[in-house]
Amino acid sequence: MKCPKCGHDKNRVVETRAMPDGDRRIRQCQSCGKTFQTMERICVFIGRAAGYVEMAPPVPTLAVVPEQPKKVAKPAAGFVAHLNDAALAAVMADAQPFLVQWWNESRRSKHKGNATWTEAAWQASVQRVAALPLWQQQLLAQAGVEHGWQALKPEYLKEELAKPQASGRPMPKDPAMLAALEQWPSQTA
Repeated sequence: MKCPKCGHDKNRVVETRAMPDGDRRIRQCQSCGKTFQTMERICVFIGRAAGYVEMAPPVPTLAVVPEQPKKVAKPAAGFVAHLNDAALAAVMADAQPFLVQWWNESRRSKHKGNATWTEAAWQASVQRVAALPLWQQQLLAQAGVEHGWQALKPEYLKEELAKPQASGRPMPKDPAMLAALEQWPSQTA
């Protein structure tokens, strides 16, 4: 390919862009530095009678992918807790709905369709909560639902109670700063 300015036949391709009717190339002459464009298409020699014939660019074909049948979620296996369960009698009435909700949601979220938990595990969890003071029962069950805990252990409640309770304002995490705020006079007057 010769440079249109100086006629030198050495050049290099600077940029190539695929276009619908062929490739557009920007070339630079190695002698004078002039840039020029070329449009390149694929041609085939068919023989002396016809000569060169331009090939059409290949038409992209879309592969038809067979539709996969949708998987139907199986109902979770295992024990499902209900509010009228006799094991809940030892638990505070306000904590019972949270405890049932925690059991049913946390087990399904962990095991999805392969959940296999037992009634004995449910009763052990209820007994663990029933052994706590009444005000802690509801707090632990609510925190279990909120955080999605897999077990309701009294140790988790200590972490919940240690969190600073903000009264409508951001609270610092530094213990020294919290102590200083407690000593600061209130602006509620």
